[in-house]
Amino acid sequence: MGRFIARRLLQAIPTLFGIMLISFILLRVSPADPVKLMVPSDAELTEQDRENLREALGLNKPLPVQFLDFVTQSATLDFGKSFYYHRPARDMIFERVPNSIQPVLLGLLVGVLVGIPLGFISALNRGRRSDHAIRVSSTLLNATPDFFLGLLFVLFLAIQLKWFPIGSMNVVGEDCVLCWDRVWHLVGPVLLYANGGIAFYPRLIRTEVLEVLSQDFVRTARSKGLRERVVMSGHVLRNALIPVVTNFGGILTIIFAGNVIVERVFNWPGLGRLFFDALTQKDYPIIQASLVMGAGLLLISYIMRDITYALVDPRIKVR
Repeated sequence: MGRFIARRLLQAIPTLFGIMLISFILLRVSPADPVKLMVPSDAELTEQDRENLREALGLNKPLPVQFLDFVTQSATLDFGKSFYYHRPARDMIFERVPNSIQPVLLGLLVGVLVGIPLGFISALNRGRRSDHAIRVSSTLLNATPDFFLGLLFVLFLAIQLKWFPIGSMNVVGEDCVLCWDRVWHLVGPVLLYANGGIAFYPRLIRTEVLEVLSQDFVRTARSKGLRERVVMSGHVLRNALIPVVTNFGGILTIIFAGNVIVERVFNWPGLGRLFFDALTQKDYPIIQASLVMGAGLLLISYIMRDITYALVDPRIKVR
């Protein structure tokens, strides 16, 4: 196992370097100029003042030198200071990580706990009313945009019925992590994050369970006199969960990046909003830090996925 992890980490280095190179080139060839975006159009600045600002930001260096600085700084997670906030980009990202982890993790958990049992129930009741109801409901949820569901939640449950807060993480003047107020603010974002799992997993699990039920090893297990509960849990469900493990390949990136739509609708100060604002402002340090950290977590997620394969399916070996 140790050799497998070490080999995969070494293989990830060229991939990470390629991601850094491509992202660096795309940022530099995009038409907008960070200095022009920072300075108002009516500001009385001379061309020399603009050049001094570019020099202060390190934008006057040749592109190869800028890329070399980017690579060397990334090795120590030092991505420089934000152009707009004049704070280390790394610190700004780490401050937002807990904000993004809370709703994303809870949403993924709710999606799995609701979606997988619904798919299992749908497969076991194939052709019945419950099967049709689950399939139609999951299809409708999958076809409905997240921003529309979020706006409906805010409009009806928050504004009209006043059951939930409109947005943000806490009531103005309050700042807590484990309190009832935070839980109340988390309901909307968590449900929106969970929508993807509730819409996707029932159809996926239903298909996989029906396929596994037709396999010879399931008929053999039943012919040996095993209880139906043992057959379903130990043989059918375990093999049907392999595609779910594949779907979780980029889970760390999802936790890290958050969701711009959810955070915009509910005014949630997470990493998604920070990254989106940095893109619109051409804030290179924050953009590059987010891309490097996100790519690193994505590669680690794939390694974790391969290890989980071996835990779920004993036929799969990692070497």
